[in-house]
Amino acid sequence: MNNAATKSDLIIADPSKYKWKALIGAIMGYLFDALDFMVLALAIPLLVQLWDISLASAGLISTATIFGAALGGYAWGPLSDKFGRKKTMMVCLAWFGIFTFLCGLATGYSQLLIFRFIAGLGLGGEWVIGAAFITEYFPPEQRARATSSVQSAWPLGYAVALGVNAYIVPLYPLETGWKWLFYTGILAFLAVFYIAAFVPESPAWLQSQKNKAEGKESISKTVTDAATWTDLFKKGNLKPTLLAFGICASCLVSYWGAGTWVPSYLSVERGLNVRAMSGYLMVLNACGFVGYYAYGYLADKVGRRANFILGSLGSAIVILVWINVSSPSLALVMAGIFGFVTYGYWGPLAAFTAEQFPTAVRGVGAGFAYASGRMMAALAPFVMGGIATSISLGFALGLIGIIYALGAVIAYFMKETKTTIVVD
Repeated sequence: MNNAATKSDLIIADPSKYKWKALIGAIMGYLFDALDFMVLALAIPLLVQLWDISLASAGLISTATIFGAALGGYAWGPLSDKFGRKKTMMVCLAWFGIFTFLCGLATGYSQLLIFRFIAGLGLGGEWVIGAAFITEYFPPEQRARATSSVQSAWPLGYAVALGVNAYIVPLYPLETGWKWLFYTGILAFLAVFYIAAFVPESPAWLQSQKNKAEGKESISKTVTDAATWTDLFKKGNLKPTLLAFGICASCLVSYWGAGTWVPSYLSVERGLNVRAMSGYLMVLNACGFVGYYAYGYLADKVGRRANFILGSLGSAIVILVWINVSSPSLALVMAGIFGFVTYGYWGPLAAFTAEQFPTAVRGVGAGFAYASGRMMAALAPFVMGGIATSISLGFALGLIGIIYALGAVIAYFMKETKTTIVVD
């Protein structure tokens, strides 16, 4: 029997006392998750020049990363159930921090591809474990805004990557400048040290371990021991499973399709140099940061479903306008609008997805939906790279507008959950 679960003096933290520290830990984890993904998007234009690879081949590096993250997403959830949220979060952050750093030491395309896949396996757990932390520390009435706060760390991580790209990379020749983007992966250990020092283990998880050690039946035991993937495809759960997967796929495919190639689009088809491109993306992410909080408020006040319908339709319109404007000043304005709308609206995704499921299958349902959506998203950079090679990158980005619009259709058929009380 697990020794940690049998200690009679097991200390369970007061959620109300430590929820803000848990939130900071989740925010830090997601910041470095974002930094890790974004340094690759910024390195791709440099690697295309340095290694003389096609856009499709460059896209395959992103695909390998996201595919690894999708596979990791299936594994880290069960691991956090067995070993605890805190321990698995720390291992997860250390994993992708180390392998991202090693990407900077890669000597060729194949080696980088392998390192990115392995780093992706670690990246796949951060969102899943972080969502569990927030769910188990925050009461229902604060949960959507808390998850939006965590999502707001994404543009912060992007901003750090852009700062490195604008002010450190240009100091070195092309052969070595790109490496500094990946060296930033080691910064993930700052989050590891913070969580180790200031964030207690999830009270809900510890209570479930204590109940098991004492031979007690509990809601947590019923959920974690009974639910399986096959339960998701039974009659009562099939519809929410398909819709939750659909909304996650729409958000993730559109994000990674656009997120991977917008830097290259600004560089290749708009002719922006490294510093000018970084300025555009800084505006995009600054407005995205504000958007997360605005849409979190919208989801709590107007409703989760309205949030995703308005956000998806707005994103479809904005991206089509943005890629067709020719004025640099107008393009800068559109970059800000794009960040506010397309980043902000899926801030409450974790809450909305989890709330679609009954308690008995909530954990496995939300995890399956997000990991499967990520699996679909893994194809987006590679497919878009192929389309860009045969037609144009602008045309490939235009197709993302269709994916955004499909998200609005999916959201329309999902149940409204702003008053749902989640019992864990």
